[in-house]
Amino acid sequence: MLTDYFEDFTLLERCGEADGMGGENVRWQPVTPFKGALTHTCGEEIPVGGRAAVSQQVMLLHETDVTLLNGDCVERGRDGARFRVTGCSDGMRTPAFSGLQFAQAPVERLVIRC
Repeated sequence: MLTDYFEDFTLLERCGEADGMGGENVRWQPVTPFKGALTHTCGEEIPVGGRAAVSQQVMLLHETDVTLLNGDCVERGRDGARFRVTGCSDGMRTPAFSGLQFAQAPVERLVIRC
């Protein structure tokens, strides 16, 4: 079953605090825990250096009780890796009559913490 591969993720919320010098210190606060799994879409052929290369998009499959929006930040519980959502999962849900209930959103892994 697909949900056997789900692991812990947490939706993070951006919180800004004044730094006392006119700037802002940004920190991310955990908001909503949910289950999800990372997968890759089928590759798309793109030209690179005069040759064909295949690109892949990382997708986050997740439970339907959470909606991920463009710009959201999520953290994987296993290793603390953070991902930025680059699309919206609201339009990418399985139909209500489906036996598999999940949604998906495109994400990119952040090397520098958000």
